[in-house]
Order: sequence, then structure tokens, then C-alpha cells
Amino acid sequence: MYAEDFAKASLSELFGAGKLEKSKVYTADYFANAVLINNGSLQFETRALPWQAQLSSMKDAVIVNANRDSLPDVLLMGNYYDNNIAMGRYDADFGTLLINKGKCTFTCENLKGLSVTGQVKHLKPVMAGDGQGIIIARNSDSIRIIKFVPPKN
Repeated sequence: MYAEDFAKASLSELFGAGKLEKSKVYTADYFANAVLINNGSLQFETRALPWQAQLSSMKDAVIVNANRDSLPDVLLMGNYYDNNIAMGRYDADFGTLLINKGKCTFTCENLKGLSVTGQVKHLKPVMAGDGQGIIIARNSDSIRIIKFVPPKN
């Protein structure tokens, strides 16, 4: 079968009517990168992240204090290369910092002086001297360790 044949085929041609009849159907209707706000009593509110955090898939997040205030900020990293040819790679994230503005709102900032490439699969916060370090695990690539140093006020 060629790619063109595959693209034009119906589901029953690809899988057979018997398999389709026995299959479970799941649907998805929300695709934005988002945060879930805990309103208590197991009630969560979904809030989409700013557009700058929608440019690639995010795989992990850690809480950081990016601006030395009392609000927790979030460092996000991701990317995904294993899509099919038609979709291409999701590789537009080089590290995204969500600055907490209070009342469950965030703005996006780039990491000044740092560009993390590749498929980030996991972030692990660790103590690094007198500050916070972050271990960055990338798929089929080396591990990076950064020291997160918030700017002085």
C-alpha cells in the first residue's frame, strides 16, 4: 500500500468491519495546553495557557520562583518529533516560562540566555548550591542541568 492509497482508504478498508464494530469510540474536544485550577472539593477549572505556550506540545513542568515574588511560576518544556509526515515535528518550544500574575492568570516569557532544543521528556528540580537546579531529560539526547537564577529586584 502506498501513502496515497492509505490516505484515500476508509476506516473499514483499513481495519475491517468486524474490528470496527467491536471497537470503543473515544472523543476529544480540548487540545490547548492548559492549567487546571483546583477550586476545592475535587472541582477543577480548565484555563488555556497564553498563545506563546501553544506553539508545541508540553511534556513536563516544574514550579519555580522566576521573579522573587510570593506567587509560584511554572517552567514548561516539551516538543514531539514522532508525528507522521503530514503533521511534521512539534519543535517550536525552547523553554517556556509562565509568570504567575495572580488570580490564576499567567503571562509567557522566554528563558533569557537559554535555549533548550530537542524533545524534553522530564524536568526534575534539585538543589544546586544556594538555589534551584533543574535536570532536563531529553529523548535520545544528553541530559542538561541548569541552575535557575531569578533576576534580582
